[in-house]
Amino acid sequence: MSDEDPAYARKPRSRSGADRAIDGGAVAAGLCFGVFATFVSIVGPLSGAARLSVTALCLVCGGLAAGYLTRPTASGALQGALVVCSTAGLMAAVSMSMTYGLGSPRRVPLVLAYETLAPPAFAALGTLAVCLGALSGTLGVGLRG
Repeated sequence: MSDEDPAYARKPRSRSGADRAIDGGAVAAGLCFGVFATFVSIVGPLSGAARLSVTALCLVCGGLAAGYLTRPTASGALQGALVVCSTAGLMAAVSMSMTYGLGSPRRVPLVLAYETLAPPAFAALGTLAVCLGALSGTLGVGLRG
């Protein structure tokens, strides 16, 4: 079969993925802000409040970017929530690597919040962060539309 054969040209080569609720590219674009927040927190000589503020701002921007860049069939709220969860996973991985390497894991905002807050307050903060990510993802979709 050659490319000039009409039967071959009409055959779909891959699924379009338009029916999926998650847009991985949009989540990856939003996660760039999470990487930036982690980098600023580790490298910069900032106070704990400033690190948490930079992280919150970056999570909102990441959710907005993920919602704005998502496909029309995907959920912006889900994209924003995934950005927050992915950033938390990234921060946990960075803190583990700092535990075994150089640096203090307390510089990572997730570890700082975990060590400073009581478990119910930390859970409430995590829930609030996921809700904020979902809201910012929804707002990102609204900006596009």
